[in-house]
Amino acid sequence: MKASYYNFFFPYEADENKIIAYNSFSTALALMDKPKHDVFQRFVNDGTSIDDEEFVGQLKQGCFLVDDDINELDRIKLRMLTSRFGTGSLGLTIAPTADCNFRCPYCYEKDVIKPDYMNEEVEEAIIKFVEKHMKTIASLHISWYGGEPLMNIGTVERLSRRFISLCEEHNVEYRAGMVTNGYLFTKDIAQLLVDIKISSVQITLDGDEETHNKRRPLQCGAGTFSTIMQNLIDCKDTMPPISLRINIDKNNAESAEKITKLLSDNGLIDKVKPYVARVTSHDDEYDKSSCFDTCGFSKEELQFFLREGNEESYMRHYPRSTANYCGADRRNAYVFAADGQIYKCWHDIGNPTRTIGSLLNDKTINEDAYHNYMLYDATIDKQCAKCNLLPVCMGGCPFYRTEVDMDACTTHKFVLDNFLKVIASKLKLKKDLEMLHQK
Repeated sequence: MKASYYNFFFPYEADENKIIAYNSFSTALALMDKPKHDVFQRFVNDGTSIDDEEFVGQLKQGCFLVDDDINELDRIKLRMLTSRFGTGSLGLTIAPTADCNFRCPYCYEKDVIKPDYMNEEVEEAIIKFVEKHMKTIASLHISWYGGEPLMNIGTVERLSRRFISLCEEHNVEYRAGMVTNGYLFTKDIAQLLVDIKISSVQITLDGDEETHNKRRPLQCGAGTFSTIMQNLIDCKDTMPPISLRINIDKNNAESAEKITKLLSDNGLIDKVKPYVARVTSHDDEYDKSSCFDTCGFSKEELQFFLREGNEESYMRHYPRSTANYCGADRRNAYVFAADGQIYKCWHDIGNPTRTIGSLLNDKTINEDAYHNYMLYDATIDKQCAKCNLLPVCMGGCPFYRTEVDMDACTTHKFVLDNFLKVIASKLKLKKDLEMLHQK
């Protein structure tokens, strides 16, 4: 037996006789009696045997101990490859339009926004693409994106109903979500999204009204905050669960804390779950000096997490292991633009040098772009392979890491101890060793 490379131990401030134990491969969380932790540390330091067989069994269960012949990097790599090249599920991000009614200064798509709307030919090509996969997949997941997808709700509805029908016919699980700015999210639209099985929606508010309106105006420059808030209020008994994204940089971080109170005051706190996201800049489209680096953002994220203070928030922030980061580094996942162009990452929409193909023909356009996403291996990356949070991060965002050379590390790298101390306290783990597995 040997200790896992992916173990973390932190003091448990609520009880000095306990130690918080966490393993990033299994994502097991435990409270360990300090004397037992001392026994474990003696085993690690000088090989002193652990005579308590029950304790050894618990340590193995949580992967704190592994067999001597186990190569943990190989374990991680196998899990990554199995997920990356698996064909049991199909994930599609679909942009029904390249148009948008907002003009956000930090938007990475602002230079490619144009009044392009998906036509019938592209819609039919998408259906044919999905039909070809129906006999080999167990699940289909659709993410509606843009531009602003609600500006072409007709395409969203038509394709959704056909996806649902195909999945019912072939006994395939169907899930769908949408990223929208929320301006057109009326009560009728919310009900339609529920009817076509869109079960999750992400909407953005960047702080209080004054702050948000400066950062997320309409194309004409008018504010959007009051309309979005009224939409949320009007739809609260109809809408699917809402993830409320708050994009923060150094200019609006303080305003973000007002969102939770605003939601509570309007009876939305049970349906709308806020979280903060980092504004980044590449290709000089936004002032880099205004953006947090990962370390700086992790501290802001932690403070927001502590202020929000509910158990659901704690679990959303739990450091879960992952096999691959996103659809960009998974074989059976694609991004379809309104004009039928195919990409691997939604950051690439509208960039002709990043297109990997077209729905309207069988020609592969850019193998290099495809290979850059699909062949990156964090287990052989000199920096990542040495990191004991590799199972949680898996190299981070493929676009940032491989295309723009940005820091793609997980924010947990900088504040893991703080997150786990709070989570452990809130979950009130009471046993000497109580495992929490996040799958």
